[in-house]
Amino acid sequence: MAPSVDQALQEWASRASDEELDAGPGLEDLGGSDAVVAEVDTMAAGPQLPYLLTALAHGIDTLPAEQAAPLLAAAAQGLRQPHSAWVLADALDVVCTRPGLAARLGNRIVRDLATLAEDALAGDCDAALAQPAIAGLLRLAVAGGSPHRLLALLTDITGTEPADALDRMPILIGIARDHFADTNRLLDVLNALENQPDLNPATRADASFELALADERAALEAADRTTAGEQLQRALMRFTELDRTHEARLDARAHAAAIEAVLAFADLEQNPTGDSSARQRLTEAADQLDTTAAHLAAWTGRMHQLDWLSARSLAQSAWAKLVTTLNTAQAHLDQPSWYNPADALNDLLKVYLTSRSIYAPANDSTGLTALISPAVEAPFVRSQGLLHQLEQALAHDPQFTDHPDARTLYDAVRRRRQQSAGETARQEAVPGKALEGRPALAALFRSDAAGLRDDLDPHQLDRLENLAHQLARGYTPTGNARVDTHLETLLDILKTSPAWKPSDSHYFTPLLEHFLRFLYDRFDAQANLYGERTAYLGPTRKSTDGIAVSWNEKNLQDDFHQHISPLFPTGSVEREKWDVASGRADVIYTPELGSRFVAEIKWRNKRWKTHETVERDYLAQAANYTATGPPFALLLVGDASDHSHGYRDIEDSIWIIRHARSATEVPRLIVAGVLPTTRPTPHSLRVERSSPPR
Repeated sequence: MAPSVDQALQEWASRASDEELDAGPGLEDLGGSDAVVAEVDTMAAGPQLPYLLTALAHGIDTLPAEQAAPLLAAAAQGLRQPHSAWVLADALDVVCTRPGLAARLGNRIVRDLATLAEDALAGDCDAALAQPAIAGLLRLAVAGGSPHRLLALLTDITGTEPADALDRMPILIGIARDHFADTNRLLDVLNALENQPDLNPATRADASFELALADERAALEAADRTTAGEQLQRALMRFTELDRTHEARLDARAHAAAIEAVLAFADLEQNPTGDSSARQRLTEAADQLDTTAAHLAAWTGRMHQLDWLSARSLAQSAWAKLVTTLNTAQAHLDQPSWYNPADALNDLLKVYLTSRSIYAPANDSTGLTALISPAVEAPFVRSQGLLHQLEQALAHDPQFTDHPDARTLYDAVRRRRQQSAGETARQEAVPGKALEGRPALAALFRSDAAGLRDDLDPHQLDRLENLAHQLARGYTPTGNARVDTHLETLLDILKTSPAWKPSDSHYFTPLLEHFLRFLYDRFDAQANLYGERTAYLGPTRKSTDGIAVSWNEKNLQDDFHQHISPLFPTGSVEREKWDVASGRADVIYTPELGSRFVAEIKWRNKRWKTHETVERDYLAQAANYTATGPPFALLLVGDASDHSHGYRDIEDSIWIIRHARSATEVPRLIVAGVLPTTRPTPHSLRVERSSPPR
């Protein structure tokens, strides 16, 4: 290769910042568009193809047509005849994350990748090219392209293809089945791969795992409890056998433990006064999952294959939430009201969705990435989970239990949950008068809604409606890839603590996820998102006398408490609790005795220029609340300063503070988040003429 572009690339790499290295070089960094055009054929045919595509993606919109045409043609040729499998994989990472470049390459890229995959599967070219080519087709299809060529290729696989061509292929087949309709024929392909003795053991194990996941999905989508139980038993047998024959399959072991716990829950609910075997099974499964989930997080954290597949950090949080649900249930085995598998099933559903999500460009935002989850229809599991959570809230939450209508609502919810547990189909009906204008409750009750009295307190029904809505949001993946990557960054820091061990690590991870989700949601939200509850995000209101009434810390505390309390076991989230580090904690999460996590909430009217400003004012108090518990806590600051010129971005507003008060103390790790409040409407913002550094 002529030295000009190669030397320019080396010089750029030696001086580029970490952010620039992540973004990749532009055409100017490679010596300019003329130099790249002169050497483009050599670049496209060699290991520099990913750099060529990256530079082309950066400059494609501004390049003259006479320069863009040869560059695009050479790039397409490089994808048709790649230097190697790893070069093709890296090149397709660029194409699949730059929709503008993919659009300019056109439909020919799908045809070329399909042809390349066919040749690799037939043994007519390097067999290792099959996996990245089909992965590229899958990613392009999930991002909005046509899946027909992809599904035709996958359906024709017999298991007699070259072994290297089928490496990790069962995973791609399983993901394709998750994301596209009418793909049951792919189960036959997975069965063929599982039973092909000439294949690599790892490939056959992947096929077994995907078949077990198919049974698990069938259970999650079942219309009634009996069918769900049968499918879970099938999945459990597959996962258990895979764990027995492949010790390294921690994923199979985790799923087996989770399903065993759900089935034990179901047995306890059916026969709460029976022998202790179900309780013992639940305890053993919960302990197994506690250990395995931690090992699984460490194992997947070191993997760098198929980085586009799975929201790793959100999946880790989902596993942690399931561990929390099971551990909390163990502490309440003397209370039959806790014998319900619904919560654990919903946690398992979230594990499934997050682990099968795909990173893809957001359709409505240039340069942004979305997490696309499979469309898993799980009405029975979702409704059972919501109804059980509502039932627990009506039985234990003071905002409901102190009201005379609480018992009526509790009986109605319990009756509906027991009724729907045995249903195989639902009858659509117009909701009764009591649920008019309350869509979340109406969707749960459907035909049973007319059984509710019309004279129930509308304020109580509104509270229950808001709770149902909040719970439904908690069960739903965010679709925001930035939340996953941001969570991963924070978890990587937390893992450096010697105290980051099960079960505390499992307890804090989902709390951190929902802290992030709260901040991301409220950063974007309008002040009327939840009516009076989120009004503090907007301008100061006026009283009936025309006097300005300032928002305060209580408004933020109320919102955050209402956000997280429905998402964790009933009674585990409290507020304004005294005798915590000789003071009163704002919001406190206690999943079990000895594990206590505090969210300290503050309100400030002065600008904060640096992270150190916030730490100086609030760190000592937040850290002190960890004195008798795990060294992890949250600090949420409502920034009510002047935002007439805008406010800083969310990534600069969330960070981890490491603080040790002695040479021998385990450092406290406080996750701080600053939320801009009392914000003006965007159209009234103006650029500050001489803005000081903030």
